[in-house]
Amino acid sequence: MPKYRPRLGPFALFGIFLLLWVLIPTSWKIITKSAFTEFHAPFWEAHSRISDLSDYWGHQADSKKTLILKNRDLVRILSNSDLQKGLNENWQKEVAKIRGLKSQLSALESTIGIDSITSFDPMLARITHRSINGWWQGFSVRKGHQHGLSVGYGAICSGGIVGRLHQVHSRSAEIQLASNPSFRIVASFAGDDRPVTFQGSGYLPGGRPRGIVFDVPHDLTTSSERPLFLVTSSLGGTFPTGLPIGKVEKLKESGDGLFKTGEVILPSTLGRLSEITLLVPSSE
Repeated sequence: MPKYRPRLGPFALFGIFLLLWVLIPTSWKIITKSAFTEFHAPFWEAHSRISDLSDYWGHQADSKKTLILKNRDLVRILSNSDLQKGLNENWQKEVAKIRGLKSQLSALESTIGIDSITSFDPMLARITHRSINGWWQGFSVRKGHQHGLSVGYGAICSGGIVGRLHQVHSRSAEIQLASNPSFRIVASFAGDDRPVTFQGSGYLPGGRPRGIVFDVPHDLTTSSERPLFLVTSSLGGTFPTGLPIGKVEKLKESGDGLFKTGEVILPSTLGRLSEITLLVPSSE
């Protein structure tokens, strides 16, 4: 049986072609490549034109229903494109408006001397003593100067604000409750940014804490079925914006006739807390 021998002819021809290609001058290579490209250009152009012509006659052969569907899709695409362009323009205007308002706010803060928005670090504190009577409503906690506390820091719980630090000692501190008549902060109603004034008003018979809200805009109304909810404002500097204070079910005309006043119903658990959270201004 004859032995199989590989054919070396194709490999030899390929090797000779590579050798010739290496030996051919570069200028000839460029001319050859250019001529090869020019030779193929008419075929490529013809192929492109035939493809365009095929698409054209393909659309011409479409049924009326297909053309209507394609035109509908095209109109939707163009409409969506115009909508996106309009939204982009509106977004650019809103961004420019927000930047302008931010610069104006910074200028007003520096001119008027209002503190900018402060971030807080929470610190848990255990209540050691309660003092709730007709003249004073306050707590004592086992945290003080050694823990980085200072007078004026806010105190909160899961139901909202509790009060603020009134006196700070080395290892303890006294908190003035929000129901204390000496407690007074800037607040606002949920969904309304206009500032109002909240002040504690003691305890009603039965142990229900309450407060008073002043300078309420005249267009606000409330009822027991749809009460207004009072929340904190960052303008006071003691608390961040939006913490619950209490609810207002009745408003009446104030003495000057320009604003309204109302009673604020504070959470009934305010005097029964065992642990609170102190808001320590962040050092960052």
